[in-house]
Amino acid sequence: MGKTQGRVQAISEKLCEEFLRAVPLHPAKLKRGKKLSESEIQAFSEAALKDFYEVARSERQRHRLGVIGRARVAFGLQQRLLQAGYPAPLVKQVLFAMLATVFVG
Repeated sequence: MGKTQGRVQAISEKLCEEFLRAVPLHPAKLKRGKKLSESEIQAFSEAALKDFYEVARSERQRHRLGVIGRARVAFGLQQRLLQAGYPAPLVKQVLFAMLATVFVG
């Protein structure tokens, strides 16, 4: 059980780091001090989330996560994102989308 728990934590941490990189807390400051428009923020976020979901998919396949493992990774990721300061509604939306599109199947 300890080996599995360590693997789940490592996957959750990797996905959290990828999410932090892909979707920063303050996206309006991404263009070297220039403020981004709403449409630029939305386009950037959509592309970044697509990349994030692809990393999640590859982690699921590489580690051959079962249903319980996927749930544990999602819960660990949820806790890390909330601790990082992301708002709960955003975390809920991202995790739901990740579970529906990447972790199912």
